[in-house]
Parts: sequence; structure tokens; C-alpha cells
Amino acid sequence: MATHLFGFVGIFVGLTIDGEAVTGVDLSRKVEEWQHICLDLLGFLSFAKHLKGGHLSMTALYDHCMSNLVNDDTSEVDVVKYTRCVSLMIIGGIMLPDYQGGSARLIFLQLLRDIDNVKSYSWGSAVLAFLYRELCNASRIEKTTMTGPLYILQIWAWSRIKCVNPDRGGLTLGVPPVDPDAFILVES
Repeated sequence: MATHLFGFVGIFVGLTIDGEAVTGVDLSRKVEEWQHICLDLLGFLSFAKHLKGGHLSMTALYDHCMSNLVNDDTSEVDVVKYTRCVSLMIIGGIMLPDYQGGSARLIFLQLLRDIDNVKSYSWGSAVLAFLYRELCNASRIEKTTMTGPLYILQIWAWSRIKCVNPDRGGLTLGVPPVDPDAFILVES
């Protein structure tokens, strides 16, 4: 499955699986520090209520982007800040979502600092590692929720598992069909 998903992520999702690892250190920063980082890299000073434990509300990101749309007169510096903001929404909302519900991890801002270097990271590998970790965590009996890029798993299953997509015309998992007459029913 892993080999198929690496190719799938690279081709279908368009995320590279080669490059620098997507890593970082989550320093416990104070709200004021995160506010200044947001001002410097995203172009807005978020309210403290939008920051929670190194996470920034997606609503704050969205509102900032909608109130600062890019046009022909926008400076290059502001375009880069807007790009970081949209990128953080994509990372936090689609690629590497979290349990906070509607927030993005600010740890990824350090990877967006040099916008020209973003393409050098192995985002596809990070997304798959995140998905695998979530699948592993979901197998624990006490676990009741799951997050992550589940769309990758859904599309992969749809394209390969007949019971998920019966119209696939003959696609099987390579497991022989079960003969229902082979079972012996025991009445109690």
C-alpha cells in the first residue's frame, strides 16, 4: 500500500515525495510572540482569542485574506504574505489538519518563511506520514476520532477496492471469493 500511496500522492495530489523533510521544533511561545510572528510573516496582528497553543484560527486567516485580496497594485512583499496565509490554510485545513477544529499549526510558518524554498520540502511524505500515524492511532480501542488527509485514503480505496466502488468492473483485492456454502451453521 505504501508504494502505491507514494505514487498516488506524487501524481494525483501533486505533492512531492522528494526533498527536505518537513520537520520543526514546537517552541512553547507566548501569545505575544506568535502575534509578532504573524505580523511579520502573514501581515496581520491576530487577536489573542484567535491563538491557542501554537494554533491560529482558520477564521482569522480567512478573514485576513478576504480583506486583503491581491491585485495588480499589490506590492511583492504583500503578495508573499498573502501566499503564506493561503499556504497555511491549505496546510492546516487539507494537508495536515489537527484536532483543534478549524485551526492551523503555526509551527509550519517557519517552513513558509522563505517562500521560494517551500517547493524543496517533501510535503507528500509528510502528508503520508501524518496519515499513517493517524491510522495507527485510530486502531487504539480508546480512540473515537480521527483526523488527517483522509481524502487520500478514500480515493485510494475507491480506485482499488470493489466493495467501496462496485462500478470498477472486475477490480478485486486478489483475495479469492468466499463460498457461502462452505460454512457450517451451528445452532445453539
